[in-house]
Amino acid sequence: MNRLTALFLMVSIFLLGSCKSNLFHKKEVVENIPFSEDFNNIDVFHQNWKDNSFGHPKSYQLENNALKITTRANSKDRIKVKTKRKNFGIGTYEWKIYVPQYNINDQCSIGAFIYHSGKTPYEIDFEIGSGTIADRTQVAAKPSEAIVHCTSQHHPHTSEIFKVATEQWHSFKIELIENDHKYFVKWYINNILVKTLQTQIKTKHKFTVHNSLENLSFMGEQLPTQENYVLFDSFSFK
Repeated sequence: MNRLTALFLMVSIFLLGSCKSNLFHKKEVVENIPFSEDFNNIDVFHQNWKDNSFGHPKSYQLENNALKITTRANSKDRIKVKTKRKNFGIGTYEWKIYVPQYNINDQCSIGAFIYHSGKTPYEIDFEIGSGTIADRTQVAAKPSEAIVHCTSQHHPHTSEIFKVATEQWHSFKIELIENDHKYFVKWYINNILVKTLQTQIKTKHKFTVHNSLENLSFMGEQLPTQENYVLFDSFSFK
C-alpha cells in the first residue's frame, strides 16, 4: 500500500467516524428537545396530537384556551389524544388540569400519562377520579376531594393513592431520571413529591404522551349517570 492510498483510507475512516458521531448526537438532541402545548391554537393542536380513542367518540375540542374532553352518561367511553411524537424519554412531564366534581364513586377517570407501545407495553400515569369506596376510605377522602392513582403498569406494577380538591386547577408532574440505564420515576402533585420508583424499564424505550377521560371500572362503583368532562390547560416536557 503506497502512502497516498494509506492517507486516503485514514481520512475516510476519520470522516465516517465523525459522521456517525454527529448522527448519534443529533438523535440525542432530538429526543430531549422541549415540547409545550397551551391548547389555544387548533392548527398547532392537529400538528402535534392525534386521536387515540379506538372507535369511541372523538368528543374533545379546544375551548376557552383549554383541551376539553367529555364522556357520555351510562357509557364505557374511553376518549384519548396522544402526541404524534414518539420519542419522549428522560425529562420532566407536567400537566395543568382542572378536576371537576364527579358524582361519588362514578367510574370516570382523568388520565395524564406516558406510554410505550411494544412487545411489553409500559405506562406511567396519573389516574384521577372519584374512586371506589375502598379507595376513598383508604385516604379518608372528603366529598369535595378526588382520588389520584400514581401508577406504573409494568416492571414493576405498582400504584399508590392520593387525593386532591375538586373544582380546582392542579399540577401533575412526572420526572424521569436515568439510573443504571433504567428509568427512576418521581410523581409530583402541585409540586409536592408524593412517590418515587426505580423501574426496570430501560432508557432506550421511549414514550408518547396521552391526555384522556375514560369511564373505567376500577375507578368507581357504577357507570356515570351524567356527561362528564375534564379541562387540560397545558402540557410541557423539558
